[in-house]
Amino acid sequence: MNSVKSSLYFLSFLLLLIIRAHAQGSDTFNSEISLSSANDAYVIWQNSDRFYSYGVGLNVKFKKEKWLGLQKYFPKKTAYFFEVGLRLEGYTPTNKTVTPIEIQQNTIAFDRPYAGLLFGTLNATYAFERSFLRGGVLLGVMGPASLADDFQGWFHDNVTDDPVFEEWRFQVPNQLLANIAITYAHDFMTQQKWFDVYGALNTRLGNLYIDATPTLGLRLGKFNRLSESVGMDNNILSTSSGIELFVQSSISSSLNIFDGTAQGNLFHSDFKYAVDDLNTFSTLLTQSIYFSSRRLSIGIEHYFTFGKVVSNERHIYARTILKYRF
Repeated sequence: MNSVKSSLYFLSFLLLLIIRAHAQGSDTFNSEISLSSANDAYVIWQNSDRFYSYGVGLNVKFKKEKWLGLQKYFPKKTAYFFEVGLRLEGYTPTNKTVTPIEIQQNTIAFDRPYAGLLFGTLNATYAFERSFLRGGVLLGVMGPASLADDFQGWFHDNVTDDPVFEEWRFQVPNQLLANIAITYAHDFMTQQKWFDVYGALNTRLGNLYIDATPTLGLRLGKFNRLSESVGMDNNILSTSSGIELFVQSSISSSLNIFDGTAQGNLFHSDFKYAVDDLNTFSTLLTQSIYFSSRRLSIGIEHYFTFGKVVSNERHIYARTILKYRF
């Protein structure tokens, strides 16, 4: 409950900042910094602390006329921007503790293993009249070198006063990570002002994730076009007068070929606690609310996963986002 109260105080403070920023002059902006935090403890009607346990990230977006030669691609684009990010994530099983008898008898079993990720990202986004295309690379490390267990232990010990899980010693071993991701999204109803339907396709390939995910979504409220909306993480392209306040919902279905957080190393199958039978098909429902005005934007997103990694299992978590443009 302490984490919930802290989140409410934090969001109230952000709202005051947004109201103040709204009274200032309008400009277009060339840069944006964003902070995000994901946790299943943010779901006020439950506190499961399992599967995707937490994630924290820092991202910087910027417009630049020429950068790494990427500006020459897609000559019909209407606008484009680049993004670099750093993220830490932690994954835990449902049965987070191990008894001495299980260790002695060598009967330790997890529905999914402990896994920590620390990675950086580089993305380029190209906007078109009714759509946008985003491509990027991920480089990082998975395992004890990520320090995800140290971060969760420190947070539980010093902030939430929760138990610290020593079973992180059974986590996925160290390995370097390299992944690419491509997302394409298209707006089906550009003429509607308060209601919109869009579609998207995301695919990832590498030794962390191999999957493909089509998505159908809708927006209800006051929003910018898809390529300039905070709900699509594109609001750096909008003008400061483009105020947004809307609800966004989506449904996705994923074809999952490989998940390193559950299966370990793509090229070696000797991790004792790896998931042997990764669930091939999973679904995801999202329910989000966004507010963007002038320099500041906030978002609260709820994720309802079904069959992710483990068949017939559901998991709910939420993510909060704070963005500042300058």
